[in-house]
Amino acid sequence: MLDSLFSPIDWVLRYVGWLPENGHTVFLGKPGWAMASVIAVHTWRLVPLAAIIMMAGLSAIPNDIKDATQVDGARFWRAYREVTLPLTMPVVAVAGLFGAILTFTDLSVVRVLTNGGPLHRTEVLASWAYTKGIGGGDLAQGAAVALFLFPLLLAAAIGILRMVRKATVFE
Repeated sequence: MLDSLFSPIDWVLRYVGWLPENGHTVFLGKPGWAMASVIAVHTWRLVPLAAIIMMAGLSAIPNDIKDATQVDGARFWRAYREVTLPLTMPVVAVAGLFGAILTFTDLSVVRVLTNGGPLHRTEVLASWAYTKGIGGGDLAQGAAVALFLFPLLLAAAIGILRMVRKATVFE
């Protein structure tokens, strides 16, 4: 999909007119395109997991509540804003938390697509820890980078869960 010569993405963008007709786009060789490609692949990998989590949350809403909103005369957007969204907010937070943890700890996408390049612009903390610790032979620095990742993810998880707790309190 991201090959410089045979990329269907390149063909479509050229056909639409967003890219010039001459030459080929090197998606993984330019820093901006490489980072956009890594982000797109991470998104492509995480959307199905988030969709399944969201479907589980939507199916957990009791039919009695849905029926009550229809009886009360709430239209779709009002029922969504005042009933569905607050009831699924914890599930949305869990999906977001899983997505953040999987994105920050996954080094395979960066290693396979760009190996951290060009100019180390697509490195994430997990791939940087691997590059420093295993690739560079400095296990102490690789371990330090990996240990820095834990409190960062812990703080993000606590912040997301506290935000959900405040948003879902019914008064």
